[in-house]
Amino acid sequence: MKLKSFLISICLVFIYSVSHSQPYNTARLSLIQSQQVEVYVNSFDEIENGITVPGGTVLGVTLQDLNDPSAPAPLSGFEIFVRTNNGISSNFEGINGNSMDLDILSLTSSNRQGFGSSTFFYGPLSLDQISQLIVESTLTNCDWSTHQINVQYEFGTANCTSKFTSFKSDFYTVEVEFILEPVF
Repeated sequence: MKLKSFLISICLVFIYSVSHSQPYNTARLSLIQSQQVEVYVNSFDEIENGITVPGGTVLGVTLQDLNDPSAPAPLSGFEIFVRTNNGISSNFEGINGNSMDLDILSLTSSNRQGFGSSTFFYGPLSLDQISQLIVESTLTNCDWSTHQINVQYEFGTANCTSKFTSFKSDFYTVEVEFILEPVF
């Protein structure tokens, strides 16, 4: 059996600016760790059983409800969604013209610090073009330095539909987008 080697690179995309949902509320998602996740698959065991990258990305959440009486509705929390960048990519693209299904990647979110029982973390979720809910919370005031989320990546594991044995050796990339949406 010929040993296959893969290099997978995931570029994380954020709109890194403070976005104001209204003049009286602020929401921001900060990338604290790992702007790019690289995975090298170079053993038979990794090809057969996959690779897990725990805490591959750390996100910080800033949300502020200023309780302005002119607001049409009070802020009741937030949701974070994940998808391929702008929902465009339908697969991992290889530099040699090969492609790899998105469902070789599975993402799981977890509390790194600051979130309590009013926050729910989801996964494993297969990466998709369609936005999928990965975190939801009823918190209305939090800061990126004290409220952080770990995102674990699994490539070709039991939680993934596709396996590395189905694809050709290449350097594959895909952009992953995390979207913070305030809930009213």
